[in-house]
Amino acid sequence: MKEERILSLDMSSKTGYALLVSDGPDIRLESFGQIPQIHEPTEFPYPESFIDWAYQCYGKILEIIKQTAPTVLVIEETSAGSKGVYTQKILEWIHFLVAKFIKETKIKAVYIMSEQWRREVGCKMSKEESKHNKQVRDYKKKNKTKIAYDENGKRIGRLTRKHVNIRRANEVFGKFFDEPLKKKHEDLCDALLLGYAYYLRTHGK
Repeated sequence: MKEERILSLDMSSKTGYALLVSDGPDIRLESFGQIPQIHEPTEFPYPESFIDWAYQCYGKILEIIKQTAPTVLVIEETSAGSKGVYTQKILEWIHFLVAKFIKETKIKAVYIMSEQWRREVGCKMSKEESKHNKQVRDYKKKNKTKIAYDENGKRIGRLTRKHVNIRRANEVFGKFFDEPLKKKHEDLCDALLLGYAYYLRTHGK
């Protein structure tokens, strides 16, 4: 089977990316990272600032594409109503510029909704995680407080699907890292699992 270079992108103003290389039954993680946060320029008012901002974000994404030379782009599809109006707007503008690149270069591109890839790669809360969240809820209810602590007096919070995604990314790709990914790597984790979902689809595992 011909080698496939899968570049998955969780696009935003701090895009996470991962390059997975597959020649059939095996897959390896060749390159990965997270573009540092790009903030809205302040030289001009809206909408000029957003146009410049979108192009800056797109420019960094384009650098990653050129560096990794993928044969397919796997992109997390946007979801209406999941973000604030202006956050959603800059995301859509970045997506437009990448879509324009796809149209002009004819590169293969696959879009996957977030709920779809999470389900397909097994991002499901474990019994231990559910038990932890119940412990947090029970503590807050019993003590009538917004903050919960464990039996050792350590502050604990509710686990979210982001925590589940990070845990799952470590389960699948942990062998490629010197140390486990953490919450600050959440955009990278999403990109990793997005690419993994495409791999599972195309190889029927």
